[in-house]
Amino acid sequence: MSLARFPLSCLLAPLALAGCTLGPAQPPPPTINIPNAPLADATPPVPDAWWRLYADPALDGLVAQALERNRDLRAGAAAVLEARALLGAREDERQPQTALTAGAGYGSTATDQLAAALAQTPVRTGPRYDLGFQLGWEVDLVGRLRQGVAAATADVAAAQAVADGLRVVVAAATTRAYADACAYAARLAMARRSVALLDQGLDVRWRLRDAGAATPLDVARAAALLDQARAALPPLEAGRRNALYELAALTGQPPDAVPDAAARCEAPPRLAGPLPLGDVTGLLRRRPDVRAAERRLAASTARIGVAMADLYPRVTLGAGVADSAPGINGLSQSQNVVWSVGPLLSWRFPNVGAARAAIAGAQAHQAGDLARFDAAILTALKEVRQALALYEAAEARRTALAQATAHADEALRLARLGRRSGAATALEVLDAERGAVTADTDLATADAAVTDAEITLFKALGGGWAEAPAVTPAATDHTRVSPS
Repeated sequence: MSLARFPLSCLLAPLALAGCTLGPAQPPPPTINIPNAPLADATPPVPDAWWRLYADPALDGLVAQALERNRDLRAGAAAVLEARALLGAREDERQPQTALTAGAGYGSTATDQLAAALAQTPVRTGPRYDLGFQLGWEVDLVGRLRQGVAAATADVAAAQAVADGLRVVVAAATTRAYADACAYAARLAMARRSVALLDQGLDVRWRLRDAGAATPLDVARAAALLDQARAALPPLEAGRRNALYELAALTGQPPDAVPDAAARCEAPPRLAGPLPLGDVTGLLRRRPDVRAAERRLAASTARIGVAMADLYPRVTLGAGVADSAPGINGLSQSQNVVWSVGPLLSWRFPNVGAARAAIAGAQAHQAGDLARFDAAILTALKEVRQALALYEAAEARRTALAQATAHADEALRLARLGRRSGAATALEVLDAERGAVTADTDLATADAAVTDAEITLFKALGGGWAEAPAVTPAATDHTRVSPS
């Protein structure tokens, strides 16, 4: 916009006009095609509190505690408060500004020098006391202040979206830590059962060797299997304890304050119904990172108008009164008072190179934010598709392992029947039992993988923030500490 095209009404009637605003009217739309289709066939929308689908009261309580006490969420809440404080500063700039000054010193003033020159006398020097008050109100001719407020408002929304994104992360991390603790407990139970069976098998081989029906090689192999099974116990126990420590930290507790409900859990949670997904439009509304990127784009768009405003004059309606006297009693005398009322115009003209560079920088920042907005949309769609693929694979693997477990259980049943009828040996029964335990262990691992894939998918869907409780940052003492 050139000065010749600038609306004269904005210069001639600033008090009557409040709508002359520079810069783009609204942020640009994304440059990618967003499909408006369901993420899967015939799936209901995902609820915000998606962890309740597991119908586990212990899990519900832990997530609620984490959403209220997690320290990362308190940091996010503090960032929102900081952004709101900056918004308050931008809004205050639209109000009349006042300043009170007072001073005392020794010397002479311009008035003393002028009086001495007129009277041809020495310049008076001595104590001097000054008191002044100024009032100014900038007329927002081209919307510089309005655009500043709009940018700060978008910054607040972006900070809130980031805080909401932290809620999504905390809800998913808490659910995953609880599920991991439960899954490790289940795998530990099966591993101990396997150790017990292998111990029985070793004992049988010792007796067979003593009876001449087994070789030392058979005994060594059985002992090696037993040692391998025992070696698997410590990592599983460490994994369970680490999951409990993670859960304690997520809920705002020291690592040793392990939640009792998680410590008692022995099986990972399972969904009580079908997996809900919803559609693409609902996904993009739920994802806080997409909303944060869109609000950052709105802020950078508004700042283009702020930068463009520096090409045009600023008009400030002001008033001021100043009082200067050689003594404090003289401050009340009218001849020492100077006052003024009227508009003040300031214009960086013709040196507008810096302003045009700032405009170019703001436009480049907007282009970058538009690219990041596009990237956030693509990331949301990609993460959901990737999580859905992992979930489908995990579910298919679990289905296959469930069939293998059923076959292993049938083999164990037949081996025990054969043992009772004399058609199978004790070793064959033990081998069948080990096969059943191995199948159960693989199925338990697959169950944990399905739950983990579900949590990853729910996190990608962006739920967990809309119904979350408000988080208050920790109170801090801002009292000034005096030196001792």
